[in-house]
Amino acid sequence: MASFTRRALQQTLLTLLETMSLDKITVKGIVDTCGISRNTFYYHYEDIPSLLADTLETEFAKTAQSGDPLSRLLTLVAEHRRVFAHIDGSQSRELFRKRLRQAMEASLREELAQRSPSLSPAALDTLAIFFTGGYGALFIRWLEQGAQEPPAEFLARLNAVLPLVDEAVRRASLGKQP
Repeated sequence: MASFTRRALQQTLLTLLETMSLDKITVKGIVDTCGISRNTFYYHYEDIPSLLADTLETEFAKTAQSGDPLSRLLTLVAEHRRVFAHIDGSQSRELFRKRLRQAMEASLREELAQRSPSLSPAALDTLAIFFTGGYGALFIRWLEQGAQEPPAEFLARLNAVLPLVDEAVRRASLGKQP
């Protein structure tokens, strides 16, 4: 029952985010829409940012389940432009961007490990963090521009960077500085 209620609260938050800024959403609005008591809300979450963090965790975890996680992440954001624009335009922007960076880094780390299983843990860590910074900056710009460019086109632009990734992986595998 607890997971059902948590998911209902997450879905309610996402529904409300379709039409209003995160900063305008209240616990009262969530519980009224969801049809639960305030006590039930507070049994599951400390506050709206903790609900948001759990919701992002749930939604981003879905993108990592199969296929290309980065592509699935882009598609998720593009399909829910209003939701993510409302989150990114709120006081919880940093929470959102931190979780987004974590999802991207996990995706890139997996990609790098597949490209070169012989990478040392230190080289893998360095490359994952470095390329997450670049990909993350491009992703944030795409989001700030309303995620209007179709995910497939944006992903193709991101993939244009892959020769740099491959060269960095090659150099790191040879023991050279990335």
